[in-house]
Amino acid sequence: MKASRYLISVTCLAVMILSGPVMAEETMLPVHYEADTGRVLLEVRDLDEPLIYTNNLAAGLGTSGPLLDRGQMGHETLVRFKRRGNRVLLVDDNTDHRALGDNEQLQRSVEQSFPRSVLAAFEIQEARNGTLMVDATDFFLSDVFDIAQRMRSANLGRPSLDTERSYIEPDYTAAFPKNSEIRAVLTFAVDEPSSALRDHAPDPRSVTFEQQHSFLRLPDNDYQPREFHPRAGIFPHVFFDFAQGHDSDYRQRWLWRWRLVPSDKEAYLDGELVEPEEPIVFYMDPAIPEPYRSTFIEGSLWFNDMFEAAGFKNALRIKDLPEDADPMDIRYNMIHWVHRRERGPSVGPSHKDPRTGEIIHAIVRMDSFRSLVNHDIWMGFRPAAGPDGLALSSEEMAMQRRLQHTAHELGHALGLAHNFIAATHDRASVMDYPVPLVRLDENGYLDIADAYAPGPGPHDKLAIRYAYTWFPDKEAEREGLAEIMSEAQEDGLRFITGGAAQPDGSFPDASVWVEGEDMLSALDRTLGVRQALINAFDDRALDDGEPYSFLDKRFAHVYLHHRTALQGAIKYLGGMEFVYALKGEQVEPTRRIPPEEQTEALSRVLETLEPSHLRVPDSVADQIAATPFGWDWNGEDRLFHANTGPAFDPLYAAHSLAQQTVDGLLHPERFNRVVSFHARDNDFPEPAKVLDQLVDTAFEHNPGTADNDPQDPYLVRIVQRAVVDGLLDLAGHEQAHSEARALIEARLKKLEEELKEGWLTIGRDRAPATNAHRATLRRDIQRYFDGQDDPAKRPRPEPIHLPWP
Repeated sequence: MKASRYLISVTCLAVMILSGPVMAEETMLPVHYEADTGRVLLEVRDLDEPLIYTNNLAAGLGTSGPLLDRGQMGHETLVRFKRRGNRVLLVDDNTDHRALGDNEQLQRSVEQSFPRSVLAAFEIQEARNGTLMVDATDFFLSDVFDIAQRMRSANLGRPSLDTERSYIEPDYTAAFPKNSEIRAVLTFAVDEPSSALRDHAPDPRSVTFEQQHSFLRLPDNDYQPREFHPRAGIFPHVFFDFAQGHDSDYRQRWLWRWRLVPSDKEAYLDGELVEPEEPIVFYMDPAIPEPYRSTFIEGSLWFNDMFEAAGFKNALRIKDLPEDADPMDIRYNMIHWVHRRERGPSVGPSHKDPRTGEIIHAIVRMDSFRSLVNHDIWMGFRPAAGPDGLALSSEEMAMQRRLQHTAHELGHALGLAHNFIAATHDRASVMDYPVPLVRLDENGYLDIADAYAPGPGPHDKLAIRYAYTWFPDKEAEREGLAEIMSEAQEDGLRFITGGAAQPDGSFPDASVWVEGEDMLSALDRTLGVRQALINAFDDRALDDGEPYSFLDKRFAHVYLHHRTALQGAIKYLGGMEFVYALKGEQVEPTRRIPPEEQTEALSRVLETLEPSHLRVPDSVADQIAATPFGWDWNGEDRLFHANTGPAFDPLYAAHSLAQQTVDGLLHPERFNRVVSFHARDNDFPEPAKVLDQLVDTAFEHNPGTADNDPQDPYLVRIVQRAVVDGLLDLAGHEQAHSEARALIEARLKKLEEELKEGWLTIGRDRAPATNAHRATLRRDIQRYFDGQDDPAKRPRPEPIHLPWP
């Protein structure tokens, strides 16, 4: 009894620290911390009652690989306490497999068909008055977040949890009426720590994290799930519902969304703007400095205009975090400020009610590194500015990007998915990945006045209306949502997300990090801007006191200014647009890119393999210096990783760009589509002629003679090398269509003969470098036909990895 009185007094004290006085009997799940033993006891009252359990990181590693951030969110799950003998089990229900409705036997059959998980077993310390006091210390001091496995997967070392150096942090452990919070400090002993881990930890053999365990009372049952639509742009909450009939796929799809209910329903239905009963509230991390703080608030509040389209005013509110509040307390939705030693993503994840998809908590993590990249891009622009300078200062451009960036990540926290076709629809959504829109003015100087969109777009409005418009009943909801989607169709709003936007996709307009109405006009614009940037580039891209090695990373953004538009243009070849189509809607499911557009795009792409497009002026190469002493701790300062030691290698840059272009054209899925489309309609590009056009572009030049620049013969040989490597890769690729492989092998055989014939002619011209080059190409082709080709032994450059802008 004495111990029990002591425990309750500690509980009350802990609660007072974080939330004001709350008596233990008023809390959902009382938490007791024993100061003398370091144990945590839970006071379990409601056996078999479901709760939501989450696990998040309160302190991280400060690296992008693996991503282990301050404020990083883990999964949410539905748990319940069950007593078995002298133990209480923490059971994780399987909410991914259910049977909705009233058929208890069917529900039982589903429960027995799929496993549950027992997360922990707690010994009962005391039982009285219907309450079980259990020791949960071991569970809270376990690696629930799976930190060790993430570190092992990233090759950081061989970590193991050291419980002797792990403990509960009482200052952040407390119980409240609707939630309970437990902070665990976990130390991992690391064998064979990597050099990357040594860069991040004071002693890489001992790495300490903080893990936040939260238990949350379930929301009430007044929330109504909303049916998912694939073009609305809202994430789906998907689970198996085995109560559905045989004419379904058993999968139920609802939306991720917050609960918004008008405070005056009659006024709302009359068309008045109405405040919600409970607004969506986010709190600002006190660590966010100016000008970021004001920018993040402004960017977040962009969405209030969108919520007005759904009938709500002041639906989203941004507040300062209360002085004594813990930002990891699940009651607070946060906009967090996170730091890493290198570039990495900002994210907007959320916790949902596992039963319904209702969003109940979110932590938006904004990284501090992104604006450094924005500054490097701006500095690369500076030499090409006119006499009046750039229209935006570095800070102005960075904050314009951050406005959009914050809205983007907060959009995720509101349930919005990426929309990677929005840029080609006049910036229709903040959920696209934007680059600064750069033009040339009438004098050939850079114009960045419209670098970023000044607010959300019409597809954001569609998504918010679809997710958050309130309807009085299911019939009104069904009709209202159909009307919203019909309006979107009439307005030409499109939505494409996921892998379709990657460079190997089929949909040109669905491309990331690009601005323009279509990819060919974007390519024209960016090529013109790129040439102006290259021609002007010099040490004006540096501030006084900066090392000349910084020109490396700033020139990388210049040299590859056109790359994403180029990738979009490549997607015309074998290109196909598509819609997330549902029967009953007047939409065209697929549309192959017309043959003439594919042919034009191929010609435009092949022009970028000309030496004039690949060349780096000597005036640039001579200024990119070695990293000085004292600046060599961070590889982020150099993006061209050539094998030439301290010297910048323009040939490596050209080879990397040319290889990416060729590999894009010869991607297995793309070339298979070329074969398939031509088989269906001979007006589409003929695969053999596509190969001939590629080879002719590479080999029409005589690499033994210089054209306009001493680099040109080398650049010609680089393109030829890239084309042969691309052909060999595709010929040996397991995904290559049989027809594709036959055509490529035939073209390789023909090329081998052409190289053999050319050998004698070039030999008489006394071009030993060209002789050696062609002999190597012939030998590599012959190795393929001998079954001895090893792509890893061919001289291929790595792609130049630009940080996200």
